[in-house]
Formats: sequence, structure tokens, C-alpha cells
Amino acid sequence: MTLETPFFRRAVALFAALMWTACAGSRPVPAVRRVDSGRTQWVLRPSEAYDALCLLNLLRGDAFYTRFYPAEFQRFSALLDARERAALAHLTERMAKQGGKMVGPFLTLVFSVTGPTTVEDLTRTVADDAAWRRMREDFLATSYGREDGFAEMEDVREDLGVLLAFLKRVEFPRIWRAEYLPQVEQAIAVLAERVAPHDVVGWDEAVLGRDLQVSALNAHVLKFAQPHGIRVTGWNFLTDATYPADVTVKTAVHELLHPPFAREGALDAKLSALEADPYFQRLVREHDPAFGYTTARGLTEEDCAEAIDVYVSEREGLLRTRDGRPLTGAEFFRDHDDGLHVLAFVLYEELKRAGPSRRGTYEAFLLRLFEQGVLEPGALERRFRASPGHYPVKALSEAAAP
Repeated sequence: MTLETPFFRRAVALFAALMWTACAGSRPVPAVRRVDSGRTQWVLRPSEAYDALCLLNLLRGDAFYTRFYPAEFQRFSALLDARERAALAHLTERMAKQGGKMVGPFLTLVFSVTGPTTVEDLTRTVADDAAWRRMREDFLATSYGREDGFAEMEDVREDLGVLLAFLKRVEFPRIWRAEYLPQVEQAIAVLAERVAPHDVVGWDEAVLGRDLQVSALNAHVLKFAQPHGIRVTGWNFLTDATYPADVTVKTAVHELLHPPFAREGALDAKLSALEADPYFQRLVREHDPAFGYTTARGLTEEDCAEAIDVYVSEREGLLRTRDGRPLTGAEFFRDHDDGLHVLAFVLYEELKRAGPSRRGTYEAFLLRLFEQGVLEPGALERRFRASPGHYPVKALSEAAAP
């Protein structure tokens, strides 16, 4: 006599579903905090998926990252086998050295079009051809995809499969929930109180001269984001649980600005001419590639956004040293990314000169600077050095005055 009756099978299925629900219910559900700040609706949340991608970047062994997480690097890198180390080496060679990408930020950017929350989500995307194809199509449809393409991702797909399997083998999802999630949730609880006065969307809209249409600003607070604040697709950015609130707020100010304009028509032509400036070309070629911005267009977009970011952040008291001392914009530019953002410094000074009464769009503001000769191809270095606040550019090995 068999028990394989339809009733029996339904009973077994129901029992399995109840057991799955019970087990799932025993796992902590990451907390999400929502904060109303005028035009800005903050949403603060953890992310196992983005932390996993940032950890993979850490495991490449680049000192730019391991200095922030020496213990975590030792803990997880000791568990890598030969095949997994080879996958990390190829990831570095193809994406960082050949592709000129910042590996962690670029991986989180691409995968963000899928809205991942767990390592399992990432694994399914890499393993399933249809899911991978959807991610490729969705990413290429973004402004980032149109600029960066998908070739490096195709070439490291197998490596990603190996490395995500490693994370599952060493039980990273369990470790993340047991050890790192409580730290992140504690940081989110504090951050929720401190971001409340900061209407970053309203601040940026006032300078851009247009509405941003941001229904919610999602800050994914991570264990492994240092030293970055990272913009991903949609109104989402990544920040680190250890950052002071003013750093996360400043990151939000900045990441909302990408892209700061539609690069087309007369503005595109004038920016392209400016990018041929010999001094600007030196900044692109000679700075430490660990900072990113290895293309002229990429550095231009970053500088045009950073000018607004620093102008707003200085005004709102968000520029500070590690010990809390207020910074001026000039001091910030001198030290940030080895002083690389010369164009941003010039634009920041012009924003300060125009003041809050300036009207019109940011695009119109930039075009006026070209018309007035403030931005002149071939004269960027001269314009920079004419400012009383100019500084030696460490990115170009310029020495400070004796």
C-alpha cells in the first residue's frame, strides 16, 4: 500500500511550506528607516548584496581597501582556494587594469539595475542566462551603460560565479546577518535622527534650476563601503556604517547630482573642447587611477557635480575634518583625491561668486562661463592659478611653495 496519494502530497507540501516560513521567520529581517525631510524622503537600509560585492573587491588585496578592513581581509582571504584566487586575479586584470574601473563601485552599479538584496539574488543573476541578459539590457539602457558598456562584465561572468559560490561556501550570508547586520542597524538608528534636518533634494534642485523627481532617496548603509560613497542606478547610493552623519549627507548631496546635466548640443561641444585642454588632459592621465575618473568625460561629469556638492556642503556646514573642524571649499579641494578636481574648484568659485540669487539652470550657468571666457580651452591652468585659493596639485606632483 502506498502513501503517495494526492492528499498526502498536499499535506507534505503544506508541512514544507510551514517549516520554510518558520525558518525564514527566525532570520532577522533587516531594518528600514524612513525619514521625512521636506523635499527629501530618506530611506535608510542595509544590503547583504552590496556588502557582498564590496567584500569581493576587498579580497582582491588592493591596499587602497585593505587598510580599512585588515582583520576582515585576513579572515576571508585565508579561506580562498586556488581557483578563487585566480578568479580574483582575473577580475583585477580585466576590470581594473584593462578596463580602468573601480571594481567594487562598478560591480554595485551594474548589479543595481536588478535591485538585489542577497547573495542568492546575485548568484541567480550570474547563473541564469535570461537574468544576465536582462541585467545587460537594463544597464546598457542607462547613461552609465551607454558610457561604460558591458564588455568587462561579460569577461568576468565566470569569475563572479566562482566568487559568489565562495561567499556561500564560507557562509558569508549567515556571518553578515549575525555579525555585521547588528552593527549596520545600530548605525542606521543613529543616522535616522541626524539626517532629519537635511533636505538634500531641495538644496540640489535650487542650484540645478530643475526638479529632480525623487520620490525616495535610498541610502544603503554598508559594512564594507569604505572609502567610497557610491552612486548606483535610480535614486540609490551606498554609504558606510562608520561614516559620520555629515559625510553621508554630503554623499547624498553629491550622488543626487549624477548626471548634473544633459550633455548635448552646444554644452557638449564646449565641454569637449575644454577636455582637450593640455592641463585637463594631464589631470586625466597622471592622477592615481585608484581614484577613478580615467576618462575625460568621466572627470568632467565628476567635477561639474562636485562643484555643486562642495558649494552646498560648505554653505550647510557639512565640510569638516576628521576631528570636526570646519573646512573651506578651497581646503577641501586641496586635499581631496590629491587635488585632482581643478575644474570643480574653478566652478565652485564661480558658484560662490554668483551666490544664491543666481537664476536659471546649471547648463545655462556653464554656457555663460564659456561665453565670458571664464572657461576657455587652453587656459584652464592659467584660470586656476589666478585664484587666490589655488593650491599645489599633488595628483600632478606639484610641490607646495617653500
